[in-house]
Amino acid sequence: MERRCKHCGEPFIPRKNVSCQRYCSKADCQQVRRNQWRKRKLLTDLEYQGNQRDAQKRWRESHKEYWREYRASHPDYVKRNRALQRERNDRRRGSVIAKRDESSIRDSMRSGYYRLIPAGGGAIAKRDEYLVKLDVLPGAYP
Repeated sequence: MERRCKHCGEPFIPRKNVSCQRYCSKADCQQVRRNQWRKRKLLTDLEYQGNQRDAQKRWRESHKEYWREYRASHPDYVKRNRALQRERNDRRRGSVIAKRDESSIRDSMRSGYYRLIPAGGGAIAKRDEYLVKLDVLPGAYP
């Protein structure tokens, strides 16, 4: 019984001992299958996550100069990465965090207690509420 490969879409005959085989035996298709398994495993298995984290930490500790050497030998990577980081910073700074100018409508606000909620909801400001007391000062205040 032929099946179609979930990755490349070409027909293949599954192995008899693998009843739920969905990928053909091509190297690219098997790589995709393994990558998808790994992603699922990282999402669902806490022990596997810990093992992967520990293995990566050990590798980083034994290859401390890797990224410094990589950046030194790949200037295009450094240039692209810096440009992308500037874009990310600009997008993050582009959201309104707080107004810096005073309100032009003086009669609309009265002294009293107000809830202050940060605008936006991005990662820059917390989403907490604050209870604040505002005292509205007259325009002639020195």
